[in-house]
Amino acid sequence: MSSRWGVCVIALVLLLLLLAAAWWGSGERVARRDAVVAGVDAGVASAPLGDAVVARGSSVPASSASAPAVSMGRGSTESSDAQARAALVQRMKADWCGFGAAEQHRQAAAIMESASGGIAGREVIAELNRTPGAQLMAEAVVQVRQRWATTLQQRGDPRSLAVAARLGGADGDEAAARARLQALAHTSSDPMVTALALQWPCKSAGCRNIDAAQWSRLEPANLQAWLALLNDAPSRRTQDAYVLERVASEARYSRSYAREFAALLFSLPQAEAPGLLYDAEMQLIGVAMGAWPLGPSAPLIRMCRAGIADAALLQRCEAVAELMWQADSMLERGLALSLARDAVTLRPALKARWEPRARELEAVRHWNSSVWELKQAPARETMGPCDLSAEFRQHLQANVAQGEWERWRTEMRADGADEAALSAEWRRQAGRGLLDPLPAPQPASGAR
Repeated sequence: MSSRWGVCVIALVLLLLLLAAAWWGSGERVARRDAVVAGVDAGVASAPLGDAVVARGSSVPASSASAPAVSMGRGSTESSDAQARAALVQRMKADWCGFGAAEQHRQAAAIMESASGGIAGREVIAELNRTPGAQLMAEAVVQVRQRWATTLQQRGDPRSLAVAARLGGADGDEAAARARLQALAHTSSDPMVTALALQWPCKSAGCRNIDAAQWSRLEPANLQAWLALLNDAPSRRTQDAYVLERVASEARYSRSYAREFAALLFSLPQAEAPGLLYDAEMQLIGVAMGAWPLGPSAPLIRMCRAGIADAALLQRCEAVAELMWQADSMLERGLALSLARDAVTLRPALKARWEPRARELEAVRHWNSSVWELKQAPARETMGPCDLSAEFRQHLQANVAQGEWERWRTEMRADGADEAALSAEWRRQAGRGLLDPLPAPQPASGAR
């Protein structure tokens, strides 16, 4: 991966993290992904943007990139700093593609460079959120959300109204939007409306949240509908076995509605040319695809692992793995292999079915994280930040149109990729195959 593109990917990952935390993290449970999006193993989790050195090629000193909006000194120093920040924000807004986006990258990268080991902890994310670039993007995202919510409310169908509410509504009143979403879920038979309501419960007076079991009543063939029951922590111990039995007997597919949500957003009026609002639209849709909560599969994986010697339980667990393998996300296919790994350990005959799938996923992961990126690198070296944003939008649209898994498989087939060689390289780098037993955990330093 070229250093320039790598910087933009890091920056994009950071900004989407900020948006995801603000949108999905408001007290709700959010499924944690296996890895951060920039090409690591299986996961998806998204956020914004950084170009590596603020002090070089920048019109602002490195220290100002992470400065809070106010309180940077006393008296005239505080006033002049605030004025300098306001001037910088205005310049970024006025010339987003020529200056603003690159400046936002530099601000984020300077903070990441100073972070210990490059890890974006809470303090680093808070600092990123205070940068002029993050402030400007947050304001643009609010504009886009309210504009799209207005259009969706005008459409008037239940799904559009539910998505409008999930965006916070045209007036930005989140409490009222949550209440509307819950009310819609009580009257709509559309499973996506229920899925959205379960992601965004309310606590305000007069707002009645829906029952988690409603989704599985509306859509018993959907694995994700059953997994939603496991979000009810007090009843989880008794629910695990019930959910596993229901999944094995009734579920036929796994659909989280992330793709449908993103498709609906792409159907709305979009900015006509690259710029700040164009990037804000891309950020919103990227969050919907990259940080969408999945049902909690960890309880089922733990139960399958603990009771794998039970033949009936093993059969049900393999049924769950089969459903996850049919999903259109890389993450769910990785979870399917996690379940299958334990089953294969006990019943080696199952390896004939799962080994080709493991090699296929290994090949796609290596293609996604290494080969495809290298192929794009030469063209990206001459691209400006807004060109890169346009390319990322095309990437998201392809994932929505085809599904993430099928999109990468299509790219590989078109390129004539050698899947066996890709799988072998992935295994060489990982030190194991996906079906191989996990290495034993290492004792903590100082343990005896």
